[in-house]
Amino acid sequence: MPLFWDKVGIVARMSWIAMLFLLLAVEYRAIDKDRADFAEDEARRRQEENQKFADIGTSITTNVQKLLNTSDKQFRETTQQASRQFDVTMSRSEKIIGGIKETVNAATGGDGFCYAILIPPGYAGNAAMFSTVIPQGKYPLTNVNLLVTDDDMIVQSMDEVSKRGTPDTGEEFANTMQRAQEWLHIGDLPPHFTEQFSLGRAATVTGDRRMLTINFWANNGSWTEKFALRRVNGKWLRLVRVWRERLDKKKNAFVADVIFNQVDDGFPEDTNTKDPHGVSTSGGRK
Repeated sequence: MPLFWDKVGIVARMSWIAMLFLLLAVEYRAIDKDRADFAEDEARRRQEENQKFADIGTSITTNVQKLLNTSDKQFRETTQQASRQFDVTMSRSEKIIGGIKETVNAATGGDGFCYAILIPPGYAGNAAMFSTVIPQGKYPLTNVNLLVTDDDMIVQSMDEVSKRGTPDTGEEFANTMQRAQEWLHIGDLPPHFTEQFSLGRAATVTGDRRMLTINFWANNGSWTEKFALRRVNGKWLRLVRVWRERLDKKKNAFVADVIFNQVDDGFPEDTNTKDPHGVSTSGGRK
């Protein structure tokens, strides 16, 4: 090579050097291009991989969201269906219970009751005396029985005891109650149908007043009536008041609720008419 290089002239040497630099430039350019192509391919590959991962993530998210939406929809549909089935079951149960209750009420009388009145001659233009029982409620009353107590007779006996200052003996008191009370049987009463019946020994009116306590028993329970008549200024006035007892859990005692109240205007009430069990002497009736 040195022998060859020594024989070459300056122009040739410059040509060889120029060619060498040209080859080096081409080589460097080729290397830069390879690097650029590699970097570009690597970037494209990473982008494709990132896109694939992103697509996979999006697909997973979409599928999970679809699954959640489907599960939520199925849960709502299942809950709504269960709620509808429960409502239908409850409606059927209520109808069954209502039907049973209606059957029991029809057989026993439900919350119905009745009251008795005594019509004296001259009351509302009536010419003769009679007594009648009036049912209240939508169901028939069955096996109706009553105990009629002549309060006027008991008040008269109490007045006599008060005057003489000594109480009745047990036998005398028993005789008074036996004369003042009478058991009566009415039987069954259809609803909204007034029925005449006899009040027995109590079906009399003398003087200007009459008061009775009537205890009723039927298949649907018991109740108490106060019936009173007063003649004021030549005109008969009437009071009908009915109580039904119930257990007051707060008071832990039985209380009497007024379930029917019919009082003519101007009727002079006293303590005996305001209490279902009230009976006092003539002097104590204020």
